[in-house]
Amino acid sequence: MHDQIAMLSHQCFNSLTARIQHSLLGRKILAAIIMKKGDDDLGTTVSLGTGNRCVKGEELSLKGETVNDCHAEIISRRCFIRFLYSELLKHNPASPANTLFTTAQDNRLQIKPGITFHLYISTAPCGDGALFDKSCSEPPTKEGDESHHPLFENMKQGKLRTKVENGEGTIPVESSDIVPTWDGIQHGERLRTMSCSDKILRWNVLGLQGALLSHFIHPVYLSSVTLGYLYSHGHLARAVCCRMSRDGEEFQKGLPYPYALNHPQIGRVSVYDSTRQTGKTKESSVNWSLADGTEVEVLDGTKGKVDGPHLDVSRVSKINLYNLFRQLCTKNSRQDLLAMASYSDAKAAAADFQNARTLFFKALEQMNYGNWIQKPLEEKSFMNSEAE
Repeated sequence: MHDQIAMLSHQCFNSLTARIQHSLLGRKILAAIIMKKGDDDLGTTVSLGTGNRCVKGEELSLKGETVNDCHAEIISRRCFIRFLYSELLKHNPASPANTLFTTAQDNRLQIKPGITFHLYISTAPCGDGALFDKSCSEPPTKEGDESHHPLFENMKQGKLRTKVENGEGTIPVESSDIVPTWDGIQHGERLRTMSCSDKILRWNVLGLQGALLSHFIHPVYLSSVTLGYLYSHGHLARAVCCRMSRDGEEFQKGLPYPYALNHPQIGRVSVYDSTRQTGKTKESSVNWSLADGTEVEVLDGTKGKVDGPHLDVSRVSKINLYNLFRQLCTKNSRQDLLAMASYSDAKAAAADFQNARTLFFKALEQMNYGNWIQKPLEEKSFMNSEAE
């Protein structure tokens, strides 16, 4: 299965970017999400992203116009959200065969049973999932054993880490409570962005759909995670899910319906080898969603805008995803949500999502993994573009 997921991801990327000069694409750290409709379905790539840069502090936008994190995994998830919006905007309960969704007991929609989503990443996610050396003594897992065997070898493992502005690699979240401020960042304070391992951990608690979509759908969880390089079962299992159950089931039991601690199947590619490239990576980041046809978009990761002289606003920017949200509200006659003053208000109104998120942040602190560092509040307080 893991080889099939990797093959689909690379095939999709290669066919979409065949006409783009590869010098513009930079070194590929590729991430993709594959949808399978049942066990017999080989799978369809529904979103993908490349890149490993974050926006520079001075490029942050008060209008939701920059993409702050252009790491491949994060971009592929933003494109997956575009895919979910396109499916929800097409959703017609009168023709159930043509939709991914079925109605849940609380009248929101949920993904139909049998439809699963699978994440491929060409190398270990930055942060906790990449914190091991090649000599790590990992017990061999028995054939057919899909349970997780997380490794906790030292105190540093499991800790939250942030990406470094304009660089590669991650650093631990200091124990001091730094609250990033807009003016601090404008005056040169470094912008801190949570590592990909930490964000995948969060998706395994809160789902891939985010706060806005949780007004309409139940959380969407990954069924598997496949890595190309730097795979260590014990370290990946710890990083993406098992560090939340280090102290038993208490955290999981406290989560509100319909949230859960998700443990995806994890594994590595055995045959599909796209040679590992070393050296400095490019700033560019490619994004694509099944909703976009054959059109890829290339961003400058340090600016968070479309690469080119005009620095256009990306289709995966907050403002554009928020506009899709408002279209969905209109389609579903959700005047209550359309009346919200800003993007941050609409997110805050997703009560069970926010409750689960608060429990997640608290549990991270209680387990001494550190505080989740958020972007300045001003960055999320923009209005919808029509209301300005």
